[in-house]
Amino acid sequence: MSRSVKTILCLWFLFATLIVAPVPVLGETVTASGQAVILDGNRITARAGAIRLAQRAAVEQGVGTLIDSQTRVENFEVLSDRIYSRATGYVTRYEVISEGISPDGSTYTVTISADVQTASIEKDLRAIGILMEQVGNPRFMALYIPETGSSAYRTSRVVHAAERAITGVFARKGFVVLDSIFADTVYSQIERGGRIDGTMDHLSTLARKHQADLLLVYDVHAATQTGGGSRYFGGLLVELSLRAVAPATADLIAQKSGDIYIKTIRNAGQYYDNMQASNAADRLGKAVAEALIGDTLAYFERSLQVGTRFDLHFRNFSQEEIGTIIDVAGELPGLRNRQVRGQTSEYVHMDISYQGQKLAFQDELLRALERRGIHCTLHQALGNRFLFFREGTRNPY
Repeated sequence: MSRSVKTILCLWFLFATLIVAPVPVLGETVTASGQAVILDGNRITARAGAIRLAQRAAVEQGVGTLIDSQTRVENFEVLSDRIYSRATGYVTRYEVISEGISPDGSTYTVTISADVQTASIEKDLRAIGILMEQVGNPRFMALYIPETGSSAYRTSRVVHAAERAITGVFARKGFVVLDSIFADTVYSQIERGGRIDGTMDHLSTLARKHQADLLLVYDVHAATQTGGGSRYFGGLLVELSLRAVAPATADLIAQKSGDIYIKTIRNAGQYYDNMQASNAADRLGKAVAEALIGDTLAYFERSLQVGTRFDLHFRNFSQEEIGTIIDVAGELPGLRNRQVRGQTSEYVHMDISYQGQKLAFQDELLRALERRGIHCTLHQALGNRFLFFREGTRNPY
């Protein structure tokens, strides 16, 4: 066999190995113990039972990293039936650290080090709705914002089909869709004067007015495909893009897009083409929404663990007061993270991650500043963005 042939075979074997190699699952290693009663002197059965209970305890620890204790208590039966009963399936590997029989010979105890697939647990918690329950079933608004001149008309059948598909996916996952009357109000505002302002800041401001926790922005294109050698068949290309935005901060959470091509009958009429495009938009909307919803859920879940981000601006303060403000922000009980974005002799801009509600954060911050002799006037609060002035001073702009 020639060297070149051997090289090709080796590369092919390596490629095949990479394809069939198992994909690593995100998880963590924990230590847990289990104890089982020894019946009729059968230590082997008791040991196996203790290992199973230790694996369950390891999975319970994994669940504890994803949801709070109150949620675990409220959903104990569901967790027992749907998660804990499958504990061995979440443990990829375990090692017995210690084991033994109690002094009276009645029980067998095993302590293990276990690798737990927390990513798989999180997926299943999400599937049975427990994570969404903990997040609080956020309210969302879906807005159609055409990005180009070739985008479909908002009142077209293909856009309505895409909207129903997208909102249906999010509603089934536990999100609460705002009534269409609110979306119609927003459309009338952004289309006033024949102009659409599709900036995220503007759309987020409008969504916040209706207390939306999530804003979905989508665009749809549907075009007849020309060309081809067939006299009887043509085609339609439907494209859809979808963005998830946090209205409180106008932050982009995630975005997905996709397209689908369908074969059609030539010269079948506009009604036929519209129906085919609508069916394609329905399938595409569901697929893109399903691809987006995982990142969106993760965003809300992270907000419970690492806190909500607040954007703070303080103006007209002395350099000494600026230092005090930074110190106070770093001492808040609900603080998860503080980052100074910009600072001058009279101004400071900070990002704060805080575990709690907006009003609680605002009240706690102002009280803490008052105790340190810093007197502020809240000049502006747009979503999670705050602008504070030194009391008695005016807007410098």
